[in-house]
Amino acid sequence: MKYYITGTRRGLGKALKDTYGSVDTLEECDVFINCKHNGFDQVELLYKAAELGKRIINISSNSGDGNKKSPHIYAVQKAALDKANEQLYYQGINTTCLRFGYFDTPRVAHIKEKKMDLDYVVEVVLWVISQPYRIKDLTVTP
Repeated sequence: MKYYITGTRRGLGKALKDTYGSVDTLEECDVFINCKHNGFDQVELLYKAAELGKRIINISSNSGDGNKKSPHIYAVQKAALDKANEQLYYQGINTTCLRFGYFDTPRVAHIKEKKMDLDYVVEVVLWVISQPYRIKDLTVTP
């Protein structure tokens, strides 16, 4: 199985690439792991991957669930990813949104809340991919 993973310079994307490798383009892959947050780019890439008929794993966030106490554009962007995933899922696309709580990476080192181990998060991603049935979304928090 060939993966195309975005956001591979650090954090979860890097851990996934180090574990499973990544091809250079979306067109080459069997599974697209939509990991890099960059504004609404994740939504655009989701639609492109759907058009190409790829198996899609979107790395979202539980911040889009409206649990943040103060308005933040990140939560809005992740909520848009969740809704686009839902729309495509019900159109029959094999797409999954994974909403994680904090996991242990340098990006969130300053946050004192409990965090999941990065290796565990990688295992969850691959567990979802290995399932024989479609999974619309999954939220995992510490």
